[in-house]
Amino acid sequence: MKILICAPLQDAEIKKIQEHFKNDIFIINRKPTQENIDQVDVIIGNPKLNLNLNQEHLQAILLNSAGSDQYIKTGILNENTKLTNASGSYGNAISEQVIGMMITLCKNLKTYALQMNEGNWNPLKTGKEIYHSRVCIVGYGDIGYEIARRLKTFDCHITAIKRRVQDDLPYVDEVSSLDQLDKLLPTMDFVILSLPQSKETYHLFNTEKLLKMKKDAVLINVGRGSAIDTNDLIEVLNQEHLYGVGLDVVEEEPLSNTSPLWKFENVLITPHSSGGFVWQSVRNYYTELVIRNIEHLKNKETLENEVDFQTGYRKVVTYKK
Repeated sequence: MKILICAPLQDAEIKKIQEHFKNDIFIINRKPTQENIDQVDVIIGNPKLNLNLNQEHLQAILLNSAGSDQYIKTGILNENTKLTNASGSYGNAISEQVIGMMITLCKNLKTYALQMNEGNWNPLKTGKEIYHSRVCIVGYGDIGYEIARRLKTFDCHITAIKRRVQDDLPYVDEVSSLDQLDKLLPTMDFVILSLPQSKETYHLFNTEKLLKMKKDAVLINVGRGSAIDTNDLIEVLNQEHLYGVGLDVVEEEPLSNTSPLWKFENVLITPHSSGGFVWQSVRNYYTELVIRNIEHLKNKETLENEVDFQTGYRKVVTYKK
């Protein structure tokens, strides 16, 4: 096989993949050319969409992102090309980000950090506890699972929103479907979005949904920026509704420096950085996933995290982490 690696892996991970497949030929190029694409059988990473990826010889693309929506559009890939996402790689890193955002907003750490610049000793009389709170995790895949696992340490009551409702999910007190969200929102102290992008999730949180949340609730989004209508969020924040908002993703990235979102004291923004390849846990999991999937490909087996082009979600397979 000829294998192109364009994923943002470090030398150690690249070497590990190469050593596992010593009889294969590797091309390492973070910015692959059309010539690279034209000669390889497998791509590890996310090639640019301005390249012609619709090629019969291309057996598989092993994306380094959890999202795959741009690659499943008609005509982008050949019908014979398998596509996998990197779901499972990001849970540890992103769940830490979520906990950090919750603590920062609830314990006024953003305000205190700014006060330090002024040498200002001014204890605030407001705050919010995570302990014993009610948390709704909208989108319960790997990221949602890792968030719930950590939040159980705070004795939270956790509700998971899933496409397929199933019993006995670990770390979850109740499971519900998306059509029950309106009933659940008024009861939740924290709402955490870890949704993929789809027709059902686009602008799911509009003015109506946001106002159904408690006035002192916290909203955090680490899934897809399109799940929240930015203009509606600004409108709701101007009404002084919501205790705080944590955003690692927004609709238009990078967020314009003129956006009103920067000015709200109760909004915490990070630049889509919670699950990047700077984190060792992300690189480790993705590397092992790539190795397993190349083995599956050679053995003509179903790939892990293989994307269903009709739904945009992963196909169900029996392989375990």
